Amino acid sequence: MRIWGPIPSVRSASTVVALPLSRRKNAPPFSSSSNLWDGRIFSEKGTRHPLKLSRDLRPCLKRFLSSLLTTHPLGPAPEILVLQLRRIGELVLTTPALRLLRDTWPEAKITIVISDTCQELAPTLPRMDEVLVFHRQLSHNYGLLKRLLTGNFDLCLDFSGTDRSALFSIASRARRRVAFDWARKGPLRRLIYQNFVHVARSTKHTVDQMLELLHPIGLRPAVPEPPLCLTVPAIAERRVNILLRECGVPAQFVLLHPGTAVSEKYWLPERWAEVILHIQRKHGIACIMTGGAELEEQNHLRAIQTALAMLGDGPLSITLVVLAGQLDLTLLTALVARCSLAVCCDTAVMHIAAAFRRPQISLFGPTNPFEWRPRHPLSRVVSAASPNALAAVFSPEAPAAAMSEIPSATVCREIDTLIQAHVFQEIRSTQ
Repeated sequence: MRIWGPIPSVRSASTVVALPLSRRKNAPPFSSSSNLWDGRIFSEKGTRHPLKLSRDLRPCLKRFLSSLLTTHPLGPAPEILVLQLRRIGELVLTTPALRLLRDTWPEAKITIVISDTCQELAPTLPRMDEVLVFHRQLSHNYGLLKRLLTGNFDLCLDFSGTDRSALFSIASRARRRVAFDWARKGPLRRLIYQNFVHVARSTKHTVDQMLELLHPIGLRPAVPEPPLCLTVPAIAERRVNILLRECGVPAQFVLLHPGTAVSEKYWLPERWAEVILHIQRKHGIACIMTGGAELEEQNHLRAIQTALAMLGDGPLSITLVVLAGQLDLTLLTALVARCSLAVCCDTAVMHIAAAFRRPQISLFGPTNPFEWRPRHPLSRVVSAASPNALAAVFSPEAPAAAMSEIPSATVCREIDTLIQAHVFQEIRSTQ
């Protein structure tokens, strides 16, 4: 068995403010920094300067009070502010709404505010004019607040519903501000937003919830289940090709992502090992295992490798590459877009694979797949609530169950079905 260890200097450097690619020096060989994107990323850190209240805040207050009294219609090229400060998964599930905005107003200037945990995904977002990064360390947000206070936004769409996003809505002075009804807390929130959208959160898929925020401005999708939308920068795709070549991985490979942000979603290490051995012994396909750099996730991945050594009956000739903690989010997205099959838990990689409609198997335990599952035809869901069969009917009342209830046999059976139907077909088409 060949297990590749860490690839040095793969994680990206700190975010650069509007740095052209031609000026980027000493870029690591397998990183994809934020300057891959043609737009602008504001993540200004360091110097703090006091705002000039008489010049900056007086017109801000005047425009804010005017917006409370008047509903302004949107023109053919509005300036739109989108607030999505939640996790990577929620950001990916917001992309159908972002694409609907762009398709409706091709000439609009769309600015999105995302959290610093998602900033490496910025180059893959669909046709955004500007990306602003919110940092959890509040002293690093001077550039963000200054940009919002000096903007000229016609519309603010708050997909987050948090206190910080409410503050940014006020700072934007947008002529029209829209939020979800569940974000309404007290009389102050009623003054911040002109429109509140009621969404039954447990009875709709998260993508449909995000799209409902566009109803007050008259936008509805043309199809019942619009697909997710991400793009891979060309330079990130080239770096993935180099990475695969250096690791000796062929064009067809299975990507396994055992990690997740919540430890209750971890599947047992020995069952991951059984799945890897099944793929290699029965199908002879190379495997890549990815994951984060957090200590708990790294320990989980080491336990999987230990289980592989214990369950295996000698060295395997098929490549197993371990890239856990070695890829930034942009490069990981490019790698997921290239894989022949993705197997993962309910985590961000599941949504990224769904955005590129890759054949995938998603494992659900404590969370209900009704709200979060991939919905494209090549997706298969295995739920701990019904572990011995493929989940085909999804209900808001589905019970939660421990991940240990899912047997490896169910996952291996679905892997066989997808590989026979789609992966081998791709291999034959490339020969």
